[in-house]
Amino acid sequence: MVVGTTKGEERPMIFLTAPPNIEQTRCTRFRVQRNLPYRDAAPYKASIYYWWWAFLKRNIDYAKTCKQLGRGKSAALYNDFGNIFKSDFLTWWRSHKGLFAERSSLAQNEDVLKGDDIILYQIDLRRPLSQIQEEIKRLHMQAHAIMPGERTKPSSTAKYPIFANVSSHTLHRVLNIWDLRCTNPDASAYELGLLAGYKANFLSTPTMKETRTRRALDRQAHNKRVRITISNQVNRYLRTAVQYIDNVGCGEFPKAQNR
Repeated sequence: MVVGTTKGEERPMIFLTAPPNIEQTRCTRFRVQRNLPYRDAAPYKASIYYWWWAFLKRNIDYAKTCKQLGRGKSAALYNDFGNIFKSDFLTWWRSHKGLFAERSSLAQNEDVLKGDDIILYQIDLRRPLSQIQEEIKRLHMQAHAIMPGERTKPSSTAKYPIFANVSSHTLHRVLNIWDLRCTNPDASAYELGLLAGYKANFLSTPTMKETRTRRALDRQAHNKRVRITISNQVNRYLRTAVQYIDNVGCGEFPKAQNR
């Protein structure tokens, strides 16, 4: 839980996955940050919200809309996210984190909380916290027993919910391959893999006298498989990157349904 300001009052901001400012969440379920995407990476890059911002910067329509001061195909998204090219991520996050926060359950008006899947619960602040937690747990379990199978995964009340839980390590590798493709348009998938630092575990090349031996043929087959494996991995990341970038321009991330 992160405390933010809403209409001059401090309200808790709750996120379904760890936000980048992990020092503000020490007393919540996010006691430690997510794994870093690579060694010595800035801690905030472990947050999936950073990668949302980073992939959105690669969306051509959104970049054009930012250059045109909010006019363009991504005008509606721009109204929420603003010009992401004007500042660094943490500066942008401080003023836009509310886009990803869950709606607070603190009710100011009972009319706001109506629905078959909502239970109003009054908390007596004089009671022990353990009793309140146990009672809420029983109510939650009872509700799911009455309505089994209606919800297969936790729902989000955020304006922009996380589509899938993908590790920062994977997001970094996908974006890195995409950036390498943009700067090396003529490189093969295998060459992009080498530029990205993928290790090719080749066996030594046979000498001229060994080219037709069984051992030499096995080495050649192994080395061919290594090239194919690296190429397939790179192509898979490129396909994923295209979907991430396209879908983040529609307000969904990280969304890639065809690998």
